[in-house]
Amino acid sequence: MCGRYLIDDEAFDLSEIIAAAEKNTRANPEWSAFSGGEIFPGSIAPVIAAENDARFMFWGFPSLIAGKQPHINARSESAAEKKTFSNAMASRRCLIPASGYYEWKKIDKNRKEKYEFTLPDRMTMYMAGIYSEEEKFAILTRAATPSVADIYDRMPVIFTKPLGDAWVNESTEVIYQALTDLKSRHIPGKNDRSLQMSLF
Repeated sequence: MCGRYLIDDEAFDLSEIIAAAEKNTRANPEWSAFSGGEIFPGSIAPVIAAENDARFMFWGFPSLIAGKQPHINARSESAAEKKTFSNAMASRRCLIPASGYYEWKKIDKNRKEKYEFTLPDRMTMYMAGIYSEEEKFAILTRAATPSVADIYDRMPVIFTKPLGDAWVNESTEVIYQALTDLKSRHIPGKNDRSLQMSLF
Protein backbone atom coordinates (compact mmCIF):
# COMPACT_ATOMS: atom_id res chain seq x y z
CA MET A 1 0.00 0.00 0.00
CA CYS A 2 0.97 3.63 -0.05
CA GLY A 3 -0.20 5.61 2.96
CA ARG A 4 2.02 8.67 2.69
CA TYR A 5 4.30 10.21 0.09
CA LEU A 6 6.60 13.19 -0.44
CA ILE A 7 6.60 16.15 -2.82
CA ASP A 8 9.75 18.27 -3.03
CA ASP A 9 8.34 21.51 -4.40
CA GLU A 10 11.86 22.77 -5.14
CA ALA A 11 12.39 20.06 -7.77
CA PHE A 12 12.06 21.75 -11.17
CA ASP A 13 9.52 19.42 -12.76
CA LEU A 14 7.42 19.22 -9.58
CA SER A 15 7.38 23.01 -9.18
CA GLU A 16 6.13 23.28 -12.77
CA ILE A 17 3.37 20.73 -12.10
CA ILE A 18 2.32 22.58 -8.93
CA ALA A 19 2.24 25.90 -10.80
CA ALA A 20 0.12 24.37 -13.56
CA ALA A 21 -2.26 22.88 -10.99
CA GLU A 22 -2.62 26.26 -9.29
CA LYS A 23 -3.49 27.79 -12.65
CA ASN A 24 -5.86 25.08 -13.86
CA THR A 25 -7.80 24.14 -10.73
CA ARG A 26 -10.91 26.14 -10.00
CA ALA A 27 -10.39 28.85 -7.39
CA ASN A 28 -10.27 27.56 -3.83
CA PRO A 29 -8.24 29.10 -0.99
CA GLU A 30 -7.22 25.64 0.28
CA TRP A 31 -5.57 24.76 -3.01
CA SER A 32 -3.60 27.99 -3.24
CA ALA A 33 -1.94 27.13 0.10
CA PHE A 34 -0.24 23.97 -1.19
CA SER A 35 3.46 23.92 -0.32
CA GLY A 36 4.67 20.35 -0.77
CA GLY A 37 6.24 18.17 1.89
CA GLU A 38 4.67 14.96 3.21
CA ILE A 39 1.27 14.21 1.70
CA PHE A 40 -1.26 12.44 3.94
CA PRO A 41 -4.61 10.83 3.11
CA GLY A 42 -7.22 13.58 2.99
CA SER A 43 -4.69 16.13 1.72
CA ILE A 44 -4.88 18.02 -1.52
CA ALA A 45 -2.11 17.26 -4.01
CA PRO A 46 -1.25 17.91 -7.67
CA VAL A 47 -2.47 15.23 -10.07
CA ILE A 48 -1.96 14.87 -13.82
CA ALA A 49 -4.96 13.75 -15.86
CA ALA A 50 -5.32 13.12 -19.61
CA GLU A 51 -3.59 15.48 -22.04
CA ASN A 52 -1.12 16.53 -19.34
CA ASP A 53 -3.82 18.41 -17.44
CA ALA A 54 -2.42 19.18 -13.97
CA ARG A 55 -4.80 20.14 -11.17
CA PHE A 56 -5.30 19.68 -7.45
CA MET A 57 -7.40 16.81 -6.14
CA PHE A 58 -8.12 15.28 -2.74
CA TRP A 59 -6.47 12.01 -1.74
CA GLY A 60 -9.30 9.64 -0.86
CA PHE A 61 -11.55 7.92 -3.41
CA PRO A 62 -15.22 7.83 -2.26
CA SER A 63 -16.56 4.50 -1.03
CA LEU A 64 -19.89 3.18 -2.31
CA ILE A 65 -20.70 2.07 1.23
CA ALA A 66 -22.24 4.82 3.34
CA GLY A 67 -20.09 5.77 6.30
CA LYS A 68 -17.01 3.86 5.12
CA GLN A 69 -13.68 5.67 4.98
CA PRO A 70 -12.48 6.78 1.50
CA HIS A 71 -10.09 4.47 -0.34
CA ILE A 72 -6.53 5.78 -0.51
CA ASN A 73 -5.34 2.78 -2.59
CA ALA A 74 -6.81 0.40 -5.15
CA ARG A 75 -5.31 -2.95 -6.16
CA SER A 76 -4.20 -2.80 -9.79
CA GLU A 77 -4.90 -6.51 -10.25
CA SER A 78 -8.62 -6.18 -9.50
CA ALA A 79 -9.61 -2.49 -9.75
CA ALA A 80 -11.10 -2.86 -13.23
CA GLU A 81 -13.56 -5.47 -11.95
CA LYS A 82 -14.52 -3.65 -8.74
CA LYS A 83 -17.77 -1.68 -8.89
CA THR A 84 -16.19 1.12 -6.87
CA PHE A 85 -13.32 1.66 -9.31
CA SER A 86 -14.38 0.27 -12.71
CA ASN A 87 -15.68 3.52 -14.23
CA ALA A 88 -12.59 5.43 -13.12
CA MET A 89 -10.32 2.71 -14.49
CA ALA A 90 -12.04 3.07 -17.87
CA SER A 91 -12.10 6.84 -18.17
CA ARG A 92 -10.48 8.70 -15.24
CA ARG A 93 -6.90 7.50 -14.93
CA CYS A 94 -4.25 9.87 -13.63
CA LEU A 95 -0.67 10.23 -12.43
CA ILE A 96 0.34 11.28 -8.96
CA PRO A 97 3.81 12.89 -9.10
CA ALA A 98 6.06 12.39 -6.09
CA SER A 99 9.67 12.63 -4.93
CA GLY A 100 9.27 9.38 -3.02
CA TYR A 101 6.91 7.39 -0.85
CA TYR A 102 7.00 5.95 2.64
CA GLU A 103 6.38 2.53 4.08
CA TRP A 104 6.63 1.12 7.58
CA LYS A 105 8.20 -2.18 8.58
CA LYS A 106 6.78 -3.88 11.65
CA ILE A 107 9.62 -4.61 14.07
CA ASP A 108 7.54 -5.97 16.94
CA LYS A 109 4.09 -5.54 18.43
CA ASN A 110 4.67 -1.92 19.43
CA ARG A 111 7.32 -0.66 17.03
CA LYS A 112 7.64 0.12 13.33
CA GLU A 113 10.48 1.56 11.26
CA LYS A 114 9.79 4.15 8.56
CA TYR A 115 11.43 3.72 5.14
CA GLU A 116 11.58 6.16 2.24
CA PHE A 117 11.63 4.82 -1.32
CA THR A 118 12.96 6.99 -4.14
CA LEU A 119 14.17 6.66 -7.70
CA PRO A 120 17.90 7.07 -8.48
CA ASP A 121 19.06 10.68 -8.05
CA ARG A 122 15.64 11.40 -6.56
CA MET A 123 14.07 11.60 -9.98
CA THR A 124 10.35 12.38 -9.90
CA MET A 125 8.24 9.23 -9.84
CA TYR A 126 4.75 9.06 -11.29
CA MET A 127 2.38 6.79 -9.41
CA ALA A 128 -0.61 5.34 -11.26
CA GLY A 129 -3.93 6.60 -9.99
CA ILE A 130 -7.63 6.91 -10.66
CA TYR A 131 -10.03 9.66 -9.64
CA SER A 132 -13.73 10.11 -9.03
CA GLU A 133 -16.15 12.55 -10.61
CA GLU A 134 -15.63 14.68 -7.50
CA GLU A 135 -11.88 14.76 -8.27
CA LYS A 136 -10.82 12.56 -5.37
CA PHE A 137 -8.05 10.09 -6.16
CA ALA A 138 -6.64 6.73 -5.12
CA ILE A 139 -3.18 5.31 -5.83
CA LEU A 140 -2.94 1.95 -7.59
CA THR A 141 -0.83 -0.68 -5.86
CA ARG A 142 0.77 -3.95 -6.90
CA ALA A 143 2.67 -6.83 -5.33
CA ALA A 144 6.02 -5.63 -4.02
CA THR A 145 9.23 -6.24 -5.91
CA PRO A 146 12.06 -8.04 -4.04
CA SER A 147 13.68 -4.74 -3.01
CA VAL A 148 10.51 -3.74 -1.17
CA ALA A 149 8.97 -7.04 -0.09
CA ASP A 150 10.99 -7.37 3.11
CA ILE A 151 9.45 -4.08 4.26
CA TYR A 152 5.88 -4.52 3.01
CA ASP A 153 4.11 -6.81 0.55
CA ARG A 154 2.46 -4.03 -1.51
CA MET A 155 3.80 -0.96 -3.28
CA PRO A 156 2.54 1.75 -5.67
CA VAL A 157 2.53 1.16 -9.42
CA ILE A 158 5.26 3.58 -10.55
CA PHE A 159 6.10 4.95 -14.01
CA THR A 160 8.60 7.09 -15.77
CA LYS A 161 6.80 10.06 -17.35
CA PRO A 162 6.57 8.65 -20.93
CA LEU A 163 4.99 5.44 -19.64
CA GLY A 164 2.76 7.49 -17.39
CA ASP A 165 1.50 9.44 -20.39
CA ALA A 166 0.40 6.14 -21.91
CA TRP A 167 -1.38 5.24 -18.67
CA VAL A 168 -3.63 8.31 -18.80
CA ASN A 169 -4.09 8.53 -22.57
CA GLU A 170 -4.13 5.03 -24.09
CA SER A 171 -7.28 3.03 -24.79
CA THR A 172 -8.84 0.98 -22.02
CA GLU A 173 -7.99 -2.27 -23.85
CA VAL A 174 -4.29 -1.39 -23.97
CA ILE A 175 -4.27 -0.51 -20.27
CA TYR A 176 -6.00 -3.70 -19.18
CA GLN A 177 -3.56 -5.80 -21.19
CA ALA A 178 -0.68 -3.89 -19.62
CA LEU A 179 -2.06 -4.60 -16.14
CA THR A 180 -2.29 -8.28 -17.02
CA ASP A 181 1.33 -8.28 -18.18
CA LEU A 182 2.68 -6.14 -15.32
CA LYS A 183 6.48 -6.33 -15.22
CA SER A 184 9.18 -4.60 -13.19
CA ARG A 185 12.93 -4.16 -13.02
CA HIS A 186 15.04 -3.12 -10.08
CA ILE A 187 17.55 -0.30 -10.32
CA PRO A 188 20.05 -0.24 -7.44
CA GLY A 189 20.15 3.07 -5.64
CA LYS A 190 20.43 4.67 -2.25
CA ASN A 191 20.30 1.95 0.43
CA ASP A 192 19.46 -0.45 -2.42
CA ARG A 193 15.84 0.67 -2.09
CA SER A 194 15.46 2.81 -5.21
CA LEU A 195 13.39 1.24 -7.92
CA GLN A 196 11.65 1.82 -11.19
CA MET A 197 8.52 -0.01 -12.31
CA SER A 198 6.76 -0.21 -15.61
CA LEU A 199 3.36 -1.39 -16.76
CA PHE A 200 4.39 -1.29 -20.41
